[in-house]
Amino acid sequence: MNTYQQTIREIYGLQEFAIKLGLQNIADFVRRLGHPEQRYPVIHIAGTNGKGSTAFYIASVLQAHGLKVGLYTSPHLKDYRERIRVNDRWIDPEFIVDFWREHKEYVYRRKATFFDTTTALGFSYFARNKVDVAVIETGLGGRLDSTNIVQAQQIVLTPVHFDHQKQLGNTLAQIAAEKAGIIKGDAPVFCAPQVTQVYEVFKQRSTDTRRFYYLPQLLKMDLLEESLDALRFKISFKNGLFSEQIFRSRQVGDFQAQNMALAMLTAGEFLKEQGQTIDVSKIQEVLQNKIWPGRLQTVQKQPRIVFDVSHNLSGIQKTTDYVKRMHSARNIHLILGLLETKDFKPIVTYLSKQNLNTLLTEPNTHKKLAAAILASEFKRHSVPVQIIPDPYAAYEKGRLSLRDSDLLLVMGSHYLIGDLMNRLKI
Repeated sequence: MNTYQQTIREIYGLQEFAIKLGLQNIADFVRRLGHPEQRYPVIHIAGTNGKGSTAFYIASVLQAHGLKVGLYTSPHLKDYRERIRVNDRWIDPEFIVDFWREHKEYVYRRKATFFDTTTALGFSYFARNKVDVAVIETGLGGRLDSTNIVQAQQIVLTPVHFDHQKQLGNTLAQIAAEKAGIIKGDAPVFCAPQVTQVYEVFKQRSTDTRRFYYLPQLLKMDLLEESLDALRFKISFKNGLFSEQIFRSRQVGDFQAQNMALAMLTAGEFLKEQGQTIDVSKIQEVLQNKIWPGRLQTVQKQPRIVFDVSHNLSGIQKTTDYVKRMHSARNIHLILGLLETKDFKPIVTYLSKQNLNTLLTEPNTHKKLAAAILASEFKRHSVPVQIIPDPYAAYEKGRLSLRDSDLLLVMGSHYLIGDLMNRLKI
């Protein structure tokens, strides 16, 4: 085993310290590092769904305008290095090895978590690379998330739904309050459409209502074309960001158009603060050429196979509804694998009504939910399912059962989709 592989194995081993919400460890860690997170402006993103996509498109738009951009997201799909990138380039393996060699005794002594350590690593890498701005996605929640050590220049809030109730609370207002913990100082807040109780929490927490940019109040959008291969939409902003424009994207899903619009609004205001004007042609080029993988991603066209990382009720509903609308009146097969941390019962209740040929599997992680437990819940709804615990064997079984007009949807976890993408070399 080479030095890099050994380093990654040891960093993954930190997961035994489990989730430990709180800022003391990361505060001490960045102090030890000389506060790298203070050496560049930060755009900080929290929410339940759409965080990664929105972060990716903010970073891509800013990069297209000539900025050197750090991007920190989680979890990864295929490779740990995906989490930390500068202008699309994943973090150098040598930097990870050197960082771990210098700090691992400290990490073990303090029992710093996997996420604390990865966050500190990302902050340091961005400082070393002298980025013009870092786009930072929270891991879990916001208020006590390791990333919340930053003093952000902009705050972005994507749609909030039920997820991680054990850590964040059992009502949407409680969950929203945790996410709103990233709102600090007089930083402007850019907010996606929210249900009423979430919107009220966010609006109340925003100290300057003139700098609370609520997307539905600023955006006019019309979907012109949507399919499983492309998305075309027309938008204009009431704040004068740009007049009516048409965009095309290979990233599909009506909800992704909303993520892209939120990214445009955020990036446009950031550029304005930097004395730049947003160039619509550069945004059009980004949307046509870049995709955030694992989100309604077609990996085979005939018969069609779609991978998606949706892993909570809201995300799974949106993904399934979109696929059914785009593939109406045809046979749809589902391979589902969830983590044990997910509230799976409402997910099963929803999927049981969707008339899908369902095969259950288990993501390749110690946090997997046993397929037998999922199956027993489907049985309560009188829905027959197959069980194949090994994801690759499940995929092959599903793939080989398809007729030309069928569609196979594989979803439920980043761990499931990333493992399959690695094994299939996608």
